[in-house]
Amino acid sequence: MTKHHASPAMKIDSLGDLLAAVPALLGFYPTRSVVLLTLDEVTGRIGATARTDLELTRTGGLRKDCRAHIAEAVGLLRGQGADRVFCVAVDDRPLGRAVPALLQVIEGAARSREAVDPDLDIVDVVLLDRIGAGERWICRHGESGALPDPASSPLMVAAVVEGRTVHRSRAELTDQLAEEGPGIGGDRCRDAADHEADGDPCELLAAVVGAVTEQRAAPLSDADVALLGGALLQVKVRDAAMALGLTVMADEARLLFAELARRLRGTPRAAAATLVAASSYLHGDGPLTGIALDAALTSDPHYRGAHLLAHALAAGMHPRELCITAEVGLSVARRLGVALPPRDLEFPLAG
Repeated sequence: MTKHHASPAMKIDSLGDLLAAVPALLGFYPTRSVVLLTLDEVTGRIGATARTDLELTRTGGLRKDCRAHIAEAVGLLRGQGADRVFCVAVDDRPLGRAVPALLQVIEGAARSREAVDPDLDIVDVVLLDRIGAGERWICRHGESGALPDPASSPLMVAAVVEGRTVHRSRAELTDQLAEEGPGIGGDRCRDAADHEADGDPCELLAAVVGAVTEQRAAPLSDADVALLGGALLQVKVRDAAMALGLTVMADEARLLFAELARRLRGTPRAAAATLVAASSYLHGDGPLTGIALDAALTSDPHYRGAHLLAHALAAGMHPRELCITAEVGLSVARRLGVALPPRDLEFPLAG
C-alpha cells in the first residue's frame, strides 16, 4: 500500500547525500521498497515523498498490484504539483527483470494526461541493496558510489534535535497498531455504551477524556475498551476526541487510541486508528499517519472518517488545515459540557 508524507524541505548536494537522507525523510529505514522523492526545479529542494512495497513475482518480475501502487504514488505527487522526481529502489534481491518494468511504470505514470500540463521529469532511478553506511548504489546512467552514513545526515541530526524517532524498520511502526488478543467488536462496544452511559455523548466523551488524563499503571480492562470503543462510534465524540491532538495531552491521547486500535475490531478499530492518523499528521509523523489509515481502512473499508482523511491527505492538505478541522472538536466538546485538557501553546494555531 502506498504511503505519502509531507517532508521537511531539503537542499541536496549529491546523490549519495540524498540517499542517506531517505530514512529521515520517511521516518524509518526502508527495505524492499520503491521510494519517490520530489525535487523542486527552482529551489533544488527535496519536498514530499512516497513509498510503496517492491513486490516481485516468483521469477523476479514486478507484480501487477505493485505496478498499480507505484503509478498511484506518482499520481499523488503529481497532484501535489511535483515537476521532478527521483526514484529509489531498495531491495536485496536480483532486480534484473523488475527494473525495466519499474522504469516503464514510472515513465508511463509521469506522462501528462492533459495537453496543457507538462510531463513529470524522472530525474534518475537509483538501485541499492539496503540503506546503510558504505552500501553501494548505482543509477540508471551508470554512475555509482558508496552511501554516506545515514546517521550523520543533516536531516537525521535535525530529527534527533526535534525529538522525532527514525525507526530501524517499518515493522516497528506497524507493531504499534497490530491487532492483539481476541479483539472486541462493534456489538459489544455499542452494548457497553448503552449500558454504561445510556448512549449519552456527554458521558461517553467524559469517559474518553478521563482515560486520557488518568495515570494508569496497567492496560485497560476489556470492559473499558468496549466502553471507549462504543464512545468512538458516536460521531460527536469522535470529532471532539480529535481535538485532543491539539492539547498538552496529545501524546497520551495518541497512545490511548493506539491501544484501542490494537484491541478493537471492525468499525471501532477503524475509528481509533483514524484518530491515531489524524493526531500523527497534526504532529508531523507522516509514516505513522499512513500506517494508521491503512489499519483503519482494512478494519472497515467503508469507514467514512478514514476515507475523508485519506482523500484530504492525497489532495495535499497541510497539517494546519487539519488543525482547523480538529478545532471543530473543541466546539463540540464545549457544547457537550466536557472540559478538554489545556490547549498546547507550542502547537501552531490554525488560520
